[in-house]
Amino acid sequence: MSLDATRTLPGAAKKRFDLGSSKLTAAAVALISILLIWYACSVAFRPWVPAIDATVVAMGDNLVSGDFWSDFFLTLGRVLSAFAAASVVGAAMGVLIGLNEKAEAFCQPLLALALAVPDPVYIIFAILAVGTGELAGFVALTIAVLPFVANIVRSSVQARDTTLDEMAQVYHLPRAVRIGAVLFPQLVPAFLTAMRFSFALSWKLVVVVEAIGQPDGIGASIFNSFRLLRMREVAATAIIFIIAMQLLERGALGRLEKKLLRWRN
Repeated sequence: MSLDATRTLPGAAKKRFDLGSSKLTAAAVALISILLIWYACSVAFRPWVPAIDATVVAMGDNLVSGDFWSDFFLTLGRVLSAFAAASVVGAAMGVLIGLNEKAEAFCQPLLALALAVPDPVYIIFAILAVGTGELAGFVALTIAVLPFVANIVRSSVQARDTTLDEMAQVYHLPRAVRIGAVLFPQLVPAFLTAMRFSFALSWKLVVVVEAIGQPDGIGASIFNSFRLLRMREVAATAIIFIIAMQLLERGALGRLEKKLLRWRN
């Protein structure tokens, strides 16, 4: 290691330490602020806003309840199926639209219309068309999330460095090499962004679908508790599910992002 590199290590380490400590401080301030606002609302709007301690007790009861975990894994399966379908189909559609001008001319108005339609409309029409079974929820969620994924990928395809395509043509690279070594690396950040957005939107919409038209799942559990005015159960179930989805997103998708973008470091 050179002398210059050795001199820069303490400064770089100090900078990383300062950045990490500032993030922890910001997270602590945000958490304390949320708890203070929650406490103030629980005093001002009791019993509609449950107390913090009562909610914590309800969360503990849920964590040791077999019914809660049955609903949780059922909802998780629905989230992952809708997320996978919307991500794969939406990414393929986005690449096709971005690379083909005729496909873009045909799909652009439909894509704009699909992005403008409120998500609950897809859910309602799917329930009316297919019924209240599993298929209705899967169709509604896939159709609702798919346009966003396609639009993100399409924008990235159209914003790619076209000089790399010209270089590939000059050297007569095979189609497989053009896709795998020229096009795909440029689209990896867009794919990851689309996957994160797809997952975040999927689990939120799954809860809505379950609350509207499903007899089981986390959404149905929250709706049933709300109907019986058991607000602490509503808050406890929602908080546990939100934390679980955030951990899954930051854990699985975060690791995938680091692995695919290692070349940037």
